[in-house]
Amino acid sequence: MNKTNRIKTCALLLLCLPFCGGWTSAPNNQTDDDRYVGVELIATYASSETISYVSKQVVEDITTANGTPRYFAVSGMQNGCGAVAGGIIVGFYDKYYGNLIPNWDSYYSTGRYKGQDGTYVQTLLFDLYNRMQTNVVAPGVSQDEFKNGLQSYVVDQGYNLQYTSLGTGNNFNYSTFKTAISNNEATVLFVQPSNLYSLQTVGGEDHLISSNLSGNHVMVAYGYYEVKYTLSNGTRTDKYLYVATGLSGSSTAFYKVGSYVDAAYKVTIN
Repeated sequence: MNKTNRIKTCALLLLCLPFCGGWTSAPNNQTDDDRYVGVELIATYASSETISYVSKQVVEDITTANGTPRYFAVSGMQNGCGAVAGGIIVGFYDKYYGNLIPNWDSYYSTGRYKGQDGTYVQTLLFDLYNRMQTNVVAPGVSQDEFKNGLQSYVVDQGYNLQYTSLGTGNNFNYSTFKTAISNNEATVLFVQPSNLYSLQTVGGEDHLISSNLSGNHVMVAYGYYEVKYTLSNGTRTDKYLYVATGLSGSSTAFYKVGSYVDAAYKVTIN
């Protein structure tokens, strides 16, 4: 496991990509028919909270081994966040189950993941894009289209794939997620318009910077970070998920534990 005792600065996502979906307000009642269309990160909505502390303790800082690959949609993949998240999962498991990406290894001999490849990863992403029937029924993908498309791809490579629900709404099963990370398994998140975070330390203060995802999005969670602050008037403990965003401007961020999720599934390949 990759375990450190230092603040991780997850970069603030600032790019508005041409293949992203537009602004979508959060629906009152999320259903299985809702679509995930990709996002812009609205930089003008960014805000910063200053946390002034007497002392700070990083309680836990744990990710899957070497994190995950960092892939993103390319031209011709409009509303392609589902295919990108699926590709990140395939690339992650390619290290352990050979030829999930045919004729190409997603990792170096050190175990660190390679960047996005213009041939093999791009072929993978378009394959998933089509298997997930992206934009066929309506813009983007549904949860079922995502799950069926990814499973179809993995089975065709000779492996099995299982999804284990980690909860919906505000009932995300954080303890089971932590066990999944300990077992080196990734989790896919389906989220509504919401906030992503970066954390920066300047002097004796932490600056928690948030930016707003503009639409329903699919991304991959691969670790967790917990920090306890002793303040002048008490204590505070913040908990975050590490997420691979699927955005090219900045590929990783924090997602607050307790944020609303439409669905979360641990993905197991064997």
